[in-house]
Amino acid sequence: MPLAAFAQPTPDVRPERKGLSAEERQARMAQCKADPAKCAAERQARFEQMCKDNPARCKEMKEMRAAMEKHRAECKTNPEKCRVERQAKFEQRFKRADTDGNGTISRAEAEKGLPRLARNFDRIDANKDGQVSREEIAAARKAFFEKRKPRPQDSKI
Repeated sequence: MPLAAFAQPTPDVRPERKGLSAEERQARMAQCKADPAKCAAERQARFEQMCKDNPARCKEMKEMRAAMEKHRAECKTNPEKCRVERQAKFEQRFKRADTDGNGTISRAEAEKGLPRLARNFDRIDANKDGQVSREEIAAARKAFFEKRKPRPQDSKI
């Protein structure tokens, strides 16, 4: 399966979201932190049930997982190529969402073309001008990944 399948544009109309609310997801995440083995077993059981109920979807998901693993391996061997590809995809999505062509994304443009950006718009819009620039997105992304980095433990020798 080509990688382009993972980067399809978000349609303007999204189906009604199924599943858990934000609060339920956070509670579930807390439970999984407390007992990761139980969560893994439940996730595997849900996957197996889905495979019984819908073999075609199961096959599709397995192919997608294999393609993602292959892509990860390629990125480990050539990280610069993957970085360039990710940047190019981001530029395409940004340009497509910037319908007025001013080089920034308004909240309305984000809601139509970049829903994840829209959900985090206030956090990303650092200067609070109602527009998000490429630089603001890059700064927010950097801050997010810096926060996720494991901190080295102070060694006591």
